[in-house]
Amino acid sequence: MPGLAFAIVFLFTAFAVLSSSGHSSLGCNEQERQALLNIKASFRDPSSRLSSWEGGDCCNWTGVGCSNITGHVVKLDLRNPCFSLIRGQGSPANCSFYKYVLEAQNVHPSILQLKYITYLDLSGNKFHNSSIPVFIQTMEHLQVLSLSHSHFSGKIPYNLGNLTKLLLLDFSFNSLMYVDDFYWVSQLSSLQHLYMTDVYLGKVQNLLQTLNMLPSLLEIELRNCGLNKLHTHQLFRATNLSRLEMLDLAENGLQAPFLDAFQNMTSIDEIDLSYNNLNSTPFWFGSCIKLVSLNVESNALYGSLPSALKNLTSVEFLDLSENNFDYVPLWLGELKGLQYFNLSGNDVNHIEGSLASILGNCCHIQVLDMSRNNFHGDALGSNIRPGCVRYDLMQLDLSNNELNDSLPESLGKLENLNYLALSDSKLVGTLPCEMVTKLVNLETLVLSNNNLTGSVPDCIGQLLNLVTLLLSSNHFHGVIPRSLEQLVSLKYLDLSSNSFNGTLHQNIGQLKNLVTLYLSGNILHGNIPRSFSQLLNLQNLDMSQNYLEGFVSDIKWPKQLLYLNLTNNHIFGSLPQDIGDKLPNVTHLLLGNNRISGSIPKSLCKIDSLYNLDLSGNMLSGEIPNCWSVTQTQLSGISLSSNNLSGVIPTSLGNLPTLAWLHLNNNSLHGRFPSSLRNLKHLLILDVGENHLSWTIPSWIGSIFSSLQILRLRKNRLNGTIPSQLCQLSSLQILDLSNNNLMGPIPYCIGNLTGMILGKNPSASQLSEGPRYIEWYEQDVRVVIKGTERDYTRNLKLVVSMDMSNNNLSGSIPEGITLLSALHGLNLSHNHLSGHIPERIGDMKSLESVDISHDQLSGRIPNSISSLTSLSHLNLSYNNLSGPIPQGRQLSTLEDPFIYAGNQFLCRPPLPNACSPDDSEHGYQDEDEGEDDKKDKMEKLWFYFVVALGFIVGFWTLIGSLLMKRSWRQAYFQYIDKLSQRISVSWTIASFQERFTGTSDAE
Repeated sequence: MPGLAFAIVFLFTAFAVLSSSGHSSLGCNEQERQALLNIKASFRDPSSRLSSWEGGDCCNWTGVGCSNITGHVVKLDLRNPCFSLIRGQGSPANCSFYKYVLEAQNVHPSILQLKYITYLDLSGNKFHNSSIPVFIQTMEHLQVLSLSHSHFSGKIPYNLGNLTKLLLLDFSFNSLMYVDDFYWVSQLSSLQHLYMTDVYLGKVQNLLQTLNMLPSLLEIELRNCGLNKLHTHQLFRATNLSRLEMLDLAENGLQAPFLDAFQNMTSIDEIDLSYNNLNSTPFWFGSCIKLVSLNVESNALYGSLPSALKNLTSVEFLDLSENNFDYVPLWLGELKGLQYFNLSGNDVNHIEGSLASILGNCCHIQVLDMSRNNFHGDALGSNIRPGCVRYDLMQLDLSNNELNDSLPESLGKLENLNYLALSDSKLVGTLPCEMVTKLVNLETLVLSNNNLTGSVPDCIGQLLNLVTLLLSSNHFHGVIPRSLEQLVSLKYLDLSSNSFNGTLHQNIGQLKNLVTLYLSGNILHGNIPRSFSQLLNLQNLDMSQNYLEGFVSDIKWPKQLLYLNLTNNHIFGSLPQDIGDKLPNVTHLLLGNNRISGSIPKSLCKIDSLYNLDLSGNMLSGEIPNCWSVTQTQLSGISLSSNNLSGVIPTSLGNLPTLAWLHLNNNSLHGRFPSSLRNLKHLLILDVGENHLSWTIPSWIGSIFSSLQILRLRKNRLNGTIPSQLCQLSSLQILDLSNNNLMGPIPYCIGNLTGMILGKNPSASQLSEGPRYIEWYEQDVRVVIKGTERDYTRNLKLVVSMDMSNNNLSGSIPEGITLLSALHGLNLSHNHLSGHIPERIGDMKSLESVDISHDQLSGRIPNSISSLTSLSHLNLSYNNLSGPIPQGRQLSTLEDPFIYAGNQFLCRPPLPNACSPDDSEHGYQDEDEGEDDKKDKMEKLWFYFVVALGFIVGFWTLIGSLLMKRSWRQAYFQYIDKLSQRISVSWTIASFQERFTGTSDAE
């Protein structure tokens, strides 16, 4: 309705002022013609929209209208042809908006020469965020002024209030424009249409009062204007908008009190309050008896559908989606004029009288969407009562509910249905022909992600108008029915993730309109039909995870294929060398995990559209072609892992700057890293493990691959030290350098890998990354955690691991490693590491697996290790550890003595060695024992220092006095001499007595 009114006002204006919007028989005014040429010269016009602006008669120029009475230019319509005239509609189909944009630095002042202009439309162009020129106020005849979506900015000038003849004012979609005082609008006493979507009005002090002074207003559109910023004292009790037909206040975060200002709208036809914060409906809704369209989508409404809606007997469009309603009352069926009803995305768990009874009354409803709720199968009702001569329902969506029931046959009564969606609704049973055969007008049938069983009946072939058939992720079995070949209108067919068996019939080539065919995840076998080459419209083909066979070179593909997925089948033979010519438009070529042999064709380098190439898990041999081209600007992923490829990593891979995923692991590649890989600045995964690469790890990896999240170099022949520049890989989550010949210390800066720190790693802080986030689910990387090598795919984004085992690393384990609190797995085993286990290892709260075995670590096991509550795998064997094994709730579950084997000085269970009292005493010390040891050492040092100092002072006090005074010195030495004589005599007498006594005893 508002769209129609918008169009009518344009036509009315042209008729009333021009009598005709065509050219004038009086010819073009020369002054105005020159002004128009100046305006044309100010524009950059890439699409040559103004190419007709030549010659003498400007009234014949595109977008120019002259009065048949005076000959003056009265209309200038430079609206972008891709910018819809009707409000609420998108751009015309297949129209490139930006292609037709006129671009200028500002509005050229020559427009003032068009003194009689009544209609000015510059919508959908670009004026480089310039301000609205003040001189527009002098265009006193203007009745239509539209500057929508034209990149204007700044404050709207107050003097536009001089345009008192305006009927329509449209400044919408200029998000950098604002108004701080709305009084000037009140001067536009004839204004009927006010559109200011995206213009900021949050500072306006008199918005509602001004609107109250415009009794001629028919339409108000103020979407996303920051109206929630208005203070409550600005609220106006009631506006005089009795003629208003359309009110759009969507996307403002409004609550109910603000809306009470609009309660006297007796002629209102359309209300849009979507995307606000309403938790209750305005009380005055019930008085809007002429209301045809009501949209309160995405608010906070709850409970039963509001009773105020019961009186809206004229309503045709009702959108209550994305709220919290849980109950549908029976009176909904009394809204017999309803044509569109959307209740999706709520919490509905009960429908009074069943949905069937409501449908029995709403004869004219055409679109019903109740998807994403919680109601069960009994809410549908067993039968639609015959309350209507015919049912107009064309689209029915009940997806994402808890039906737990079979498909009701009564749906067959809705013979006008062209769209039926019941996906993700826990449907059971079979697909009933009693329903299917009656829906002869059906164009879309979506039953995916349910529990439907049995075979797909042959009656499906009777749906001759079917364009889309989605039956994926059910439990269908048996052969794919031959009757599908009768669906000549079919464009989208998805039978994936079922249990279909048998072979594909040659007649599948009869589906000439087929665009998408998904058959993955079934039990299909046999050869791929040659008739696929007849599917000239086929763009997407997925037959992965089956048992299909055949020589890959014999398969005939239509050239327009974009997506081809045959992974996990039994395809064999060699790839055709001209595959780049046979599939020139392919974006996804996925042939992994088959039996394909031979070499990789160089013609793959000719496919400029290629986005993802997967040839992994085959028997390919030879070298990787060194032909990758700079024209392949979209190539994002290459997976050639698990083949028999040899040679070096080609330098031309550096020509692919958009490459994010590079899997070359498990081959026989040799040589070093080519320096051309420096160009791959957007790499997220670099996996070259299980090859024969030699030389050193390039230090430039750290400074170039700033986005790298997985670096896997395991099982190569790399030597040298680990470059400290790797610490710059702040996004890294998996680092695997194991099974090489690396030596030297672990870099002291290892704690700088912030991607391995809780709260800073990308997987925890970024919930979505657009397309890249989806592609993470397609990656496959092997990681050793808990002593077992596992393939990670869907959970790969959540894995955080470090493996440097089986090298020749030496030195101590850096204390900084304990900062990596997001690590799940840490493996430093089979090296020559010495020193102690870091005291703060207990800070690594996410650790599930720790292996530091077969090193030369000494000292005790830190008690903090007992605080690792997620630890389920621990190996400290074959080191030189000593002292008691820490106790703790989690450690008590790790009872295998092998965890501590080869450490002869460890004691306490699970080892049989008992601890000595000293060991036990040390064993009970807390996690600050290291600090206590330091304090003990300091106290001992002070003790020895004091003793030594006392000895020195005492010694020199005695000796110094003897040296200083001769008489003391003589007396001292005489005393020493007498004392020595006494000791000598005593010693002689004792010796004599001992000999005498010994002799007597002998006798």
